[in-house]
Amino acid sequence: MKNDTFESIIRPILVLGVICLIVSGLLAATNSVTAPRIAENDRKTTQAAYLAVLPEGTTAEDLTELTVNNTEKTGPVSAVKTSDGAYAVKATATGFDGGLITTILGFDADGNICGIWSDSSTQTAGMGSKCDNPSFTDQFVGLGSDAELTLNVDVQQVSGSTVSSKAFVKAVNSAIACYNEVKGAA
Repeated sequence: MKNDTFESIIRPILVLGVICLIVSGLLAATNSVTAPRIAENDRKTTQAAYLAVLPEGTTAEDLTELTVNNTEKTGPVSAVKTSDGAYAVKATATGFDGGLITTILGFDADGNICGIWSDSSTQTAGMGSKCDNPSFTDQFVGLGSDAELTLNVDVQQVSGSTVSSKAFVKAVNSAIACYNEVKGAA
């Protein structure tokens, strides 16, 4: 009877415990190998987006990284400035179903939005993901950094995508606020 209990209850628990330890160790090893590569790819993607939204002729050597004080999951993430007074700010906001919308705004030396890069790929395909379409993002180019933007007043929302559009504008407003903060500190 005791041997039967060991074979039917304790042994499977021990085997599963060992398997869990081995799999956990493999996952930890995989993470330690891939985490630096993922971080480097994210840095390169962000840098390319900064260059895409800043005035033409800006190079990676022109970028100076700025300190952004935000410990939250959303809001301003990072910012850079150039020697000629242009800035770029990366910000996020929570969209539909908790997915993050990421925007990077470029500001010219006069404080106007001169370029925008976005990633709404976490939003519903064919709906919220339309926030990445130039028909929506181009509305922001040329707007100033002197006030928060209001959806359906300053820019029109994506039809059928209210939550994602609101989140996108929230991310843009976070970037504008961050720009005003870092420019004031410079």
